[in-house]
Amino acid sequence: MKKVLIALTWMFCISSDLKAVHIAQNHVGQVLIYPYYTVNNGLNTTYSVVNTTEHAKAIKINFYEAANGRNALSFNVYLSSFDVWTGVLTSVISELENHIGEASITHLTADTSCAPFLRKAGREFSPEYLSGDSNTNMSRLREGHFVVLEMGKATSYESNTYFFTDHGSTGIPSACNELVAAWENDQFAYAGEISAPQGGLLGTASLVDVAEGVSFSYDALALENFWQGDVVHTAPDNPEPDLSFAMLESKILMPNGDVVVSNWDSGFEAVSAVLMQTKIYNEFVLDRLINAQTEWVVTMPTKYFHTNFDLPQEGRFPFSSEWNGMNSCDEFSATVWDREEQVEVPFICTVSVCPEEPPTPTFCKTSNVIEFHLDDVDTSGSSQILGTSDKITIQSPQFSHATESGWARFNFSNENNVLNSTNDHIYKGLPVVGFVVQKYFNANAQPGLLAKYGGLFVHSGSLLVESEE
Repeated sequence: MKKVLIALTWMFCISSDLKAVHIAQNHVGQVLIYPYYTVNNGLNTTYSVVNTTEHAKAIKINFYEAANGRNALSFNVYLSSFDVWTGVLTSVISELENHIGEASITHLTADTSCAPFLRKAGREFSPEYLSGDSNTNMSRLREGHFVVLEMGKATSYESNTYFFTDHGSTGIPSACNELVAAWENDQFAYAGEISAPQGGLLGTASLVDVAEGVSFSYDALALENFWQGDVVHTAPDNPEPDLSFAMLESKILMPNGDVVVSNWDSGFEAVSAVLMQTKIYNEFVLDRLINAQTEWVVTMPTKYFHTNFDLPQEGRFPFSSEWNGMNSCDEFSATVWDREEQVEVPFICTVSVCPEEPPTPTFCKTSNVIEFHLDDVDTSGSSQILGTSDKITIQSPQFSHATESGWARFNFSNENNVLNSTNDHIYKGLPVVGFVVQKYFNANAQPGLLAKYGGLFVHSGSLLVESEE
């Protein structure tokens, strides 16, 4: 057995002519993964998708709720050359049948790009795919992650599709109504005008606290060489394509410059492989002087595909259990260091009020929020920054001589946290993406100054791959 430790962040580039799905170093690709959205705690989520190419594109935008990664909203957007699509998610009280009065979420946009059948003035998320679960309340949809996939590009500048999307000198598509009409029978009337995806998408998102004057912004993670070459151009309300449509090969870059290429039985396994981490690292800031707060986001974009289809145990790997209608949990461990080398195994609990003897910590959702606290701070209620009620709490430091800030490492070493390729590569860990958000308020600043700040920092991590010799 040969073991190779691969120190990765989610920003490495793969320099190889071999076509296989991988993470794009320059954040530009065919598929974009946005690790987190929320409208809890007075936050709005704004986002953008940029077409950096001269070709018109058909893209799919899919939003997934945090608990199980169920689809909450899907639609198509037709981008003209060098076009940008923007949208915002905000809180709303539901007006949907059987959910009237529940706290919900809506999508708004003032963008002129063509999005057939999307109500731009406000499209509430849908509970359709929550049926059968114990929790079908609209509040479940208020946080999660989302994915943008390029489905194809216009074959030529003379095509109807290119002409219909073109904004010209007015800033408005020349014939969006024609694209709407083209989908009236759920079969795109100009299918021959869409060719294989080219790439060239980039995206950003911001979690905006309007009342506090703070924003947390991040770049979407980009996947390149995602497609096997076929055009998958579906109707606007169809939740496919998704991450399971990836090609069956993945590749990652090792520190010595070698490329690890793995083969898989399914596309979602290939995506899981490029997202796998054995450990993740980041910092926390809890200084009382600046009223600092810290929360981590850990999202597993492919978890839904591994845990929802009555797969045998080996099919669920690298996850431990299937979705049971309430959760699907994987144990993890954490180690915390302060800024002066003091180390501890922190007090962790996964309920709003921590018991005296907390259980082994687990990630039970697709998108998980971990709130850091000082040892003497009340941990009840929703998280202070992102407002999630279903949070994980870490209380640290627990010794008096420690500094109030430091860094932490999460370890994913459960015996089930393995992913086996068909060419005998064994990946250890979990397929995760995410970041830390930090918020500060300096009450000692000069009078009259708005001394509120926010920061967002992407997790770093490492991956262990074993290869049979």
